[in-house]
Amino acid sequence: MSTDPQMIPQPEPAGEPDSLVMPKPTVAPLVLALGMTLLALGLAASPAFLVVGGLILISGLLMWVSQLLPGSGHFHERLVEPPLRAKPVTALTGAVEHLRSGMPGYRLRMPAEVHPISAGIKGGILGGIVMTFPATIYGILSGHGIWYPANLLAGMVLPGVDRMTTPQLEQFRFSLLFLAVIIHAVNSLIFGMIYGVLLPTLPRLPRPMAWGGLLIPILWTAVSFGLIGLVNPLQRRGLDWPSFIAAQFVFGIAAALAILSARSLRPIPTGLLAGTVGGLLMPIPALIWGLASGHGIWYPANLLAGFVSPGISRVTPEELMQFHANWLAIAIGIHLVMSISIGLIFGLLLPKLGTIPKPLVWGGLAMPLVWTAVTFGLMGIVNPLLQHRVDWPWFIASQFIFGVTAAIVVDRSEKIYIPPAGRGPDSLEEYVEGAGGQSS
Repeated sequence: MSTDPQMIPQPEPAGEPDSLVMPKPTVAPLVLALGMTLLALGLAASPAFLVVGGLILISGLLMWVSQLLPGSGHFHERLVEPPLRAKPVTALTGAVEHLRSGMPGYRLRMPAEVHPISAGIKGGILGGIVMTFPATIYGILSGHGIWYPANLLAGMVLPGVDRMTTPQLEQFRFSLLFLAVIIHAVNSLIFGMIYGVLLPTLPRLPRPMAWGGLLIPILWTAVSFGLIGLVNPLQRRGLDWPSFIAAQFVFGIAAALAILSARSLRPIPTGLLAGTVGGLLMPIPALIWGLASGHGIWYPANLLAGFVSPGISRVTPEELMQFHANWLAIAIGIHLVMSISIGLIFGLLLPKLGTIPKPLVWGGLAMPLVWTAVTFGLMGIVNPLLQHRVDWPWFIASQFIFGVTAAIVVDRSEKIYIPPAGRGPDSLEEYVEGAGGQSS
C-alpha cells in the first residue's frame, strides 16, 4: 500500500469554532434537468433546441462535478448559541396516562366485530327494491303515472329533462327508464355499503334525540302536507320541501335537547319548553333558504300563511316576496300553535315510547338526510327546474323506507370478529394489564 503523502486525501481546513460543515446550495441539478428537457423537446420540435439543450446540459454537469471536488462543495455554518439550543431529550420512567372520553386526542373506540361488505350489498339491494313502492304509489295517486318518478330521477344527470313538459315526463321513455334504473341501482349499492361499514362505529343516540329526529319531522310534515293539500293544493309547488323538512329536523333536535336538559320537569312543562325552544330555532333554515333562493325573508312566512288562507294561492310570486302584516300575523299564529302542540305531544309521548334500536335510528335518520341532500344538490346543478317538480315528501319517505330496510338487513346479518378483541388466536387477558394478565 502506497504511503505517498500526496496520494492520501487531505482533510478540509478547520473552520471557525462552533461551526458545522454543510453542503453548499447549488442550482446544478435544476440546470441539468432543464438541459435534458430541452434535448427531449428538440427531438420533436426543432434542432435548435438540441443545441441549446446540449449546452445547458453540459453546463449543469460541469457545475455539479465542480461541487464534488475536495474543498469546493462545503461551507461552515455557524451553530446556534448555547442558550438557544434545544435541550436534550430525557427519558422519564413510569406509566403513560390513558386517554379517556372527553380528553383532547381521544379517538373513536374500534368495534370488536363488524359486518362484512356483503351485508351492505344485500341491504342496498333489498332497500332499493322496497323503496320503489312509495314512488310508484305516488305516481298513481298524483295522476302522473308510474313513469313520472323514473323520468325525474333520470333528470339528476341528464341535461334537458327540465325542458320537457309534464305530459312528456308522464310518458314511457326507454332511455330515461334505463338511466333511472342505473342511477337507482348505483345509489342503492353505494349507500348500502357505506351504511354496512359505518354501522358498528356509530354511537347510540339518547331516546329523546332518536325520537326527536324521526317522529317530529314525520309528524309535522305529514300534518302540513295534508293541511295545505286541503286548503291550497297548488301552493305545494311553491314550497321548498327540503328546507321545510330541515326546519322540522331542527325543531326536533332542539326539542330533544331541551327535554334532556329538563328531565326533572313533568311531561306538560317539558313539552311546553321543548315546543318553545324548537319553535324559536326552526325558522332559521327557512330564512336561510329565502335569502339563498332570492325570494326574501317574507316569502316563507307568506307561504306558511297560505296553509289556512285559500286566497294566497292566487297571488303572484312577486306579492309573496313582499311584506304583508296580516299574512305575517297569520304565519306567526300558525307557527306558535304548531310548535306548542307538537312540543306537548312529544313531551307526553316520550315517557311511553320505547328505545329505538341503533340501526333503525341511523337507518331512518341518516339515510334520508344524506340521500336527499345528495339528490337535491346534484339536481340543482344539472336541472334546477326539476327541483320544483319533485314531490319531496314522497321522495324522503322512500329514502326512509330504504334506510329502515337496509338497517334491518345489515343488523340481522352475520358479523366478523376482529382479533384480538374477538375470537382471535390470542386472548385479551394474555397481554393486557389489568384484564387478568401481566404486563410484559
